[in-house]
Amino acid sequence: MKLSKYNVLKRTDSGILIMNTRSGGILSLNSFYSAEFEKMQAEDCYKTGELVEELKKGGMLVDDDRDEYQEIMTQSILERFSNTSLSLTIAPTMACNFCCPYCYEKGQKFTTMTEETINSLVKFIENNFPHISDLFIGWYGGEPLLAIEQIQEITDRLKKAIPSNCLYHASIVTNGYFLTPQISNILKKCDVSSAQITLDGSKKDHDSRRVPQDGSPTYERILQNVKESSDIIDISIRINVDKSNILAANELLLYLEKNGLKNKVHFYLAPVDDINNVCANSNMCFTIQEFSEEEIAFYESAISFGFKPAIHGGISLGICGAVEANSYVIDPLGDLYKCWDDIGRVERKVGTIFNPPMLTHNMMHWLNYFPNSIECKECFAFPMCMGGCPNVALHSSQKKCASMRYNAEKKLVLAQRMKNMGN
Repeated sequence: MKLSKYNVLKRTDSGILIMNTRSGGILSLNSFYSAEFEKMQAEDCYKTGELVEELKKGGMLVDDDRDEYQEIMTQSILERFSNTSLSLTIAPTMACNFCCPYCYEKGQKFTTMTEETINSLVKFIENNFPHISDLFIGWYGGEPLLAIEQIQEITDRLKKAIPSNCLYHASIVTNGYFLTPQISNILKKCDVSSAQITLDGSKKDHDSRRVPQDGSPTYERILQNVKESSDIIDISIRINVDKSNILAANELLLYLEKNGLKNKVHFYLAPVDDINNVCANSNMCFTIQEFSEEEIAFYESAISFGFKPAIHGGISLGICGAVEANSYVIDPLGDLYKCWDDIGRVERKVGTIFNPPMLTHNMMHWLNYFPNSIECKECFAFPMCMGGCPNVALHSSQKKCASMRYNAEKKLVLAQRMKNMGN
């Protein structure tokens, strides 16, 4: 037996914490078992006993002949190129009621899906994916709730078009401005089970950035919608942060607590991405190392307020829909893309719904992507990162690693702290 290469160890005053980034398992060792573990590690000898069994159960101890990296890569290939499911991110409109300064869709035409395009979308699925067992739909935009009628029609027609034994799943990404209880009930009838809403931390920061054309405030209205809709649909808040708004981001937590939403809605911190060079002329965007420090500070604060955030994600063998064979982003014109950051950039489209899927140059560019650098191969965080964002890797010389690479030990301590709170 040998220790997994994907273990994270943190020695504390009370013992040792061990997390395995492949299994997601966490083991807390008291002083007695910590001493036993230290001895086994020093002698490189793992035979039998209760501790050995627990380490094996958590994926922290594996057989000597296991090549964990190759296992992950093989599992990733099987998932990426499976043809049993289809994942579609559909933008029924590119129109948006907001004009956020860091929007990566700047310059896109405000097109909305026509009846002809809807007909072709249904035929595209019927003709090319007749044997799928799962259909995953993600509503996107623009602001998709500006096209709620199209969402209703497309949902009804897709559910009739897929095989009778095919499971239908749907979610939506929205700015939340129109997510009233009435609209949430419509989405629920469309089998949309979850909504991701973006907020920029405090009311002052949010209302200076995420605004409609007339500049009117949106924070209170969005959060009132969250409060009134959280019993209807599962809501997750993405908190966009950079150096200009991170200091006041905690104010959102106070609002959630005040309005009875503590641990009722999910939230996570996300750095503003440098797409369309939004960070090129400023020093406001975080490096991933800088963000990893701010992330820990924010989650420490959240836990101290009694929140239980999801502080680390699980393994994502498929890496990203952009590099999966049966995954597409569809714009209102019927053009196909692989990444939602590329929507509307016709030079990056991989086909259209008016023709069968083809191995175009752009399509092969995505499907031939593999996170097989030496740096990734040797990284303990690889199972939770899988090489980072493929779009960044394929279109730049950079690598967008997961924050886990830089703050894993601190996240492990926070996870233990939350566990103790629960007890």
